[in-house]
Amino acid sequence: METVFIQAVINGLLLGGVYAAYSAGFSLIFGVMGVVNLAHGELIMLGAFTSYWMFDCFHVDPYLSLPFATVLLFVFGYLIQKYVINRVIDQPHIMSYILTFGIHLIVANLALKMWSHDFRSITTSYSGANAAFWGLNIPYARLITFFLAGMVIAGLWFFLDRTETGRAIRATAMDKDVARLMGVNVREIYAVTFGIGAGITGLAGASISPFVIIFPEMGLNYTIVAFCVVVLGGMGYMPGALWGGAILGVAQSLAATYLSAGISVAITFLMLFVMLIVRPAGIVGKGMAT
Repeated sequence: METVFIQAVINGLLLGGVYAAYSAGFSLIFGVMGVVNLAHGELIMLGAFTSYWMFDCFHVDPYLSLPFATVLLFVFGYLIQKYVINRVIDQPHIMSYILTFGIHLIVANLALKMWSHDFRSITTSYSGANAAFWGLNIPYARLITFFLAGMVIAGLWFFLDRTETGRAIRATAMDKDVARLMGVNVREIYAVTFGIGAGITGLAGASISPFVIIFPEMGLNYTIVAFCVVVLGGMGYMPGALWGGAILGVAQSLAATYLSAGISVAITFLMLFVMLIVRPAGIVGKGMAT
């Protein structure tokens, strides 16, 4: 019984690392621009498909495709923000919600047109491989993604804290009008921020490609989970993605182990509902109230 519990917690933490990996970009974009990106899941889908096609066409290992997915999605996100979302960035928030939902529909349907409804997966030499010790099993692929999530969030913290562009992003997030008076090109910073958020989301999509089913309509579920994770951790608070991912992952894993797999989805929305009412700034209280 004790081994089952420990295994469930480990599975939950690894799942939380996966959640954190693809939620960090969502949190960054909201924290700087106040935009709830409803096309977030499509960025994950595009990252996963980048990894899939590089593996299928050129036999590139999924983890070696991470730089390509990151750069491709950075460029895509930068252009989308610069030439589309920036046009409504000063309008009421509902306009950005409608616009990003429209982007979600366009990207998902274009992907469906190009790649059909077919489910795809990547099978490598380490697919399904586990590290086994003390009666516990740890999947290698999920462990790699767990560490990647930590590295991405640490790298983002360093970038935002120690670089000139990062400080400009933080200044814009704090007060865009004062940042503009100090010579910051706010719209360009928004485009760079969205590009970074999209890039690390594409990296996350590529990193989970070895152990998820890849298909054009996969994005919406990932958007919902990312929203739940950043609300739990604190909207706009980058380390909160790790906290929120870990809490949600462990809760879902324990529910699936001791109750049923189906109830884990209900647990997700129950936690979201309670958090929005009781502690809207996140579990550590450092996020923005949603």
